[in-house]
Amino acid sequence: MLVAIITGPDLFSAKRQIKNSKDADAIELRLDLLDSIDLEKIKKLINYCDKPIIFSLRTKENGGKYLQHEKKKYFDLSRLFTLQPQFFDLEHGTSLEFVEKMKKEHPDVEIIVSYHNFQNTPSNLNEIYQSLKNPYASFYKIATYANNSIDAFRMLEFLKNNQDGKLIVVAMGESGSFSRVISKMFNNPITYTYVDKKITAGQVSIEEITSVYNFKNINADTQIYALLGYPIDQSISHVFHNSEFLKQNKKALYVKINLQPHELPIFFSYVKKFPFKGFSVTKPLKEKVLSFLTEDRSKVDAINTILVDREKFIGFNTDGIAALDSIERKMKVKDKKLLLLGAGGAAKAIANEAVKRGANLIIFNRDQTKAYNLATKLQCRAYPLDKIEEIMKEGYDAIINATSSSREGINIVPVQALIPGTIAMDIVSKPVETAFLKSAQDKGCLVIYGMEMFINQAKNQFVRKK
Repeated sequence: MLVAIITGPDLFSAKRQIKNSKDADAIELRLDLLDSIDLEKIKKLINYCDKPIIFSLRTKENGGKYLQHEKKKYFDLSRLFTLQPQFFDLEHGTSLEFVEKMKKEHPDVEIIVSYHNFQNTPSNLNEIYQSLKNPYASFYKIATYANNSIDAFRMLEFLKNNQDGKLIVVAMGESGSFSRVISKMFNNPITYTYVDKKITAGQVSIEEITSVYNFKNINADTQIYALLGYPIDQSISHVFHNSEFLKQNKKALYVKINLQPHELPIFFSYVKKFPFKGFSVTKPLKEKVLSFLTEDRSKVDAINTILVDREKFIGFNTDGIAALDSIERKMKVKDKKLLLLGAGGAAKAIANEAVKRGANLIIFNRDQTKAYNLATKLQCRAYPLDKIEEIMKEGYDAIINATSSSREGINIVPVQALIPGTIAMDIVSKPVETAFLKSAQDKGCLVIYGMEMFINQAKNQFVRKK
């Protein structure tokens, strides 16, 4: 059940949020966030809504804004039960005697007992689950803070092992965001979304979960693909791949997973428990994942794609072909002078493909040792980055920025040395118009945006390779 959270705070805002929740199966009315607990106003919202409604009244200790003392809280809860919502979410710690009383007086209201931990994901999840159970509740919600993606996988595994139709799990925090989408595969009874703005980090909007993730189509047979890297918030890969899967009528889902190098060993043990079929790999993992592969078919010491085949992890790299294909739409690179800035994972793939196609390649990098090592392997020239202006003045045909400088809003290419009519390419797809490309365009260069390379490499990632 896809649930949109209604926060108000006023009646007009709450009605607008309900109206914008047309794709949700139900709504949760966060009563503690409304400007007052006015039963007449709440009745108007109930009458306005044509979906099942969950009432929740969160105290400050449980992430809410209800600040009244305990006696007043039970008084307000009793009054709210008389409105007969389809569901009522009660916090863990609510008096069992009160829960029993409400269930007897309002037998048609289904009770959700919820536990929240805003600091971490405890190791004793089963113990917590057992402590929530009582004879009067229909569902039990465990919401914990995922400090990393491994915490989110632990929550997913717990759900996967307890598919009793009563357990609701939520991994809060940005690192847990992907699990909110995937959890539907394991019969998570409720997935919570927001309408206007996030209440807690990691929530996915009702618009994104329905239009980008195609939530309604997710089931136990869905294949999972994911982007791995850190940070990944600027990536649009989930938009592209989910759109492609929909066009291909492929039962697949693509999510983004925040993953740092030190988490790789545990990650690769966990993913075998889930139906992952492939991964896109971005910074800073393109080289660091190599030791976890069953087979590396990239041959460039860096990968951007992993295909999973019966628990085997097979690495590929589509960056180089994507970049050179983009350039060769404007100019064949054979015997042309190409200047490449960078010596990281993507740069390695581009360098290899450029040499393979017969380009006269020169590599520049701040860490000149990395540049020299790559150049030695490819039998081309390399210089420290501070030599670039000097080499540019000798003439060139294309310059490729494969560093992260543009993502940081910095142009490291000397504008005065740019030559009109030459090709300028940036591999960064966001922002689309980088400081480097803007300068190059002003100088009369032929500009290739990173988005073109992104689309080229993405299209080739999950095509089954021989």
